[in-house]
Amino acid sequence: MANNTIDVQNIFSSIAEKYDKLNSILTFNIDKLWRKKAIRVCDLKVNDKVLDLCCGTGQMIDYACRKVGKNAEVIGLDFNQEMINVGYKRLNHSIGDYKYKLIKGDIIQLPFEDNSFHCVTIAFGLRNIKDKNRALSEIYRVLKPEGKLVCLELSNPELPILKELHSAYLTFILPTIGYIGTKDKSAYAYLRDSVKNFMPKEKLKFLFDDTGFIRTEYLSLTGGIASIHYGVKK
Repeated sequence: MANNTIDVQNIFSSIAEKYDKLNSILTFNIDKLWRKKAIRVCDLKVNDKVLDLCCGTGQMIDYACRKVGKNAEVIGLDFNQEMINVGYKRLNHSIGDYKYKLIKGDIIQLPFEDNSFHCVTIAFGLRNIKDKNRALSEIYRVLKPEGKLVCLELSNPELPILKELHSAYLTFILPTIGYIGTKDKSAYAYLRDSVKNFMPKEKLKFLFDDTGFIRTEYLSLTGGIASIHYGVKK
């Protein structure tokens, strides 16, 4: 467990500076549309308290701040300090007049009181968490009653032809472009494997249900290569 954590830390540290640019290249810039769709699913109101987990370079925080307004502070949490540092640089440039805070922390031991947030978001991070049940339980704990969890995640298509094309892309193209961009072969090999081995959409929905979330559902995006899962705290 400890060795695995260190490996993932090193991987994200190595790609932090080029993470946003490579995401855009590898997804043909569709990742921004996915994120904006996820924010719309959040149905945020002005002054809502929002927590973005596995916040990385703060892309979801950018969109959330614009929804909740300049008087509400959006909090981001990530386990990697290099990603947080890059996040502050990009957010200070793009939304410097909004309120936001990025902190280093652990998703399975959130440093917040019960019933603290109207909405929790997590984009492309859940599959990197080993203990997903505990992570979801912590998210449930810090949400207010009727608060919403919105999870954007890469997934695997169901249609056979798309599944084959997607597998070929993950196996050959993604690691090659990732290596050209970062010179870190292990980083995008890890990304490939984490997507290929991630649970099916129905199983993740079941985990949401099992945690206690109600009105759970998911939306498939771009033929199923990404999905938005959401649920509400009782």
